[in-house]
Amino acid sequence: LILLALIAACAQTAEPEVEAPETETDTRALIVDRCSGCHSSDLVFEADYTTEAEWADLIDRMVDKGADVSPEEKELMVEYLVAQQ
Repeated sequence: LILLALIAACAQTAEPEVEAPETETDTRALIVDRCSGCHSSDLVFEADYTTEAEWADLIDRMVDKGADVSPEEKELMVEYLVAQQ
């Protein structure tokens, strides 16, 4: 019984969840982290996009090029970037 309980407990181990940024500063840091691997984050913050669709399309293109951005992170990033305009 003990062995069965240990096996069941180990089988329920899941990947750790990524915590969502809680503040604008956290979201900005997320953007810097996800984008600065390939180019300066200034390029992002100085971009001339204003709508959710424009930012979403841009992030999709970056993901196609290898950026590691989850759908949840993309949503947070788009909301933040639109609000900064």
